[in-house]
Amino acid sequence: MAGRVVSLGVHIVDVLGRPVSHIPPGQGRQILDEIRITAAGTAAGTSVDLAKLGAEVVAMGAVGDDRLADFLVSVLDGYGIDTSRLARKQGVQTSATMLPIRPNGERPALHAPGATARLTGEDIDLAAIEAADVLHVGGPDVLGRFAGEPLRGVLEFARGKGVTTTMDVLSTCDAQAWARLRPLMPYVQYFMPNSDQLAALTGATDLTAAARQVLALGTEAVLVSCGAEGCALVTPDGRVDVPAFPAEVVDTTGCGDACSAGFITGLLNGWPLTDAAWLAMAAASLVASGLGSDAGIVDLDGTLEVLRRHAPDDVIRRSVPNITRGFE
Repeated sequence: MAGRVVSLGVHIVDVLGRPVSHIPPGQGRQILDEIRITAAGTAAGTSVDLAKLGAEVVAMGAVGDDRLADFLVSVLDGYGIDTSRLARKQGVQTSATMLPIRPNGERPALHAPGATARLTGEDIDLAAIEAADVLHVGGPDVLGRFAGEPLRGVLEFARGKGVTTTMDVLSTCDAQAWARLRPLMPYVQYFMPNSDQLAALTGATDLTAAARQVLALGTEAVLVSCGAEGCALVTPDGRVDVPAFPAEVVDTTGCGDACSAGFITGLLNGWPLTDAAWLAMAAASLVASGLGSDAGIVDLDGTLEVLRRHAPDDVIRRSVPNITRGFE
């Protein structure tokens, strides 16, 4: 086992169909190749990928009191994820999204926010966080009031207990979101937005300059997903760019979650940050090859095989033999 992760934040049910070249007018019909329903979101999607990669995962977040919640919990349970800390909110639906996937893999979204922002401090199990190796916060930008002082307190508690902290965001973000997130950053070791989100948060169009704004707040590293260009890892020592791996892109849903899960898996196993970024790209390339955020990744061995085919030899020699090191 590679370690224990508490994945706290956004839990969404996704309904996806592909390929959608257009929306038929009126009551017209378009025949699709595939329709799937999955557990998704920057907490739930990352949880699934982490579990596939060998981590022990505890889910925390708010869901509704509906059949969507029953489905989401059953899916997470099926991957061995501990769902006992998910908070069921009465009188509200579980967050859900319909995603018509275009032939090129792009994914416009029709979203019902649902229960996500109903999370409160009383829903958080601090003992479970203290027992974890990593606390991953997925989507604080859409967690409502919880993302203020309650979440800051949770992150401060985790850091005080020696728990590694990571964070991703969900929305397109803006300066207002950055005003809410800035007080959290001194307690976030690894921040993992995509390039558009980072630019919208900081107002800086240059990726390195934007990442340095985050580092100046106390964050140790910023891993920025850059779509088809791969990712950029920015630390106080400089910037390293890691290319995207070759993949036949079916759907980009969940690639950011996979990137987070791959990077966290590298952290759990004691890898250098650059090598963890390469593992992030291996995981993301697998998810892009199938429909939905739970596609592509089967297990750690299969992901490492992708890594071996595309990463530099020094990454393979240095880190892959130590995959069971770290937090055991």
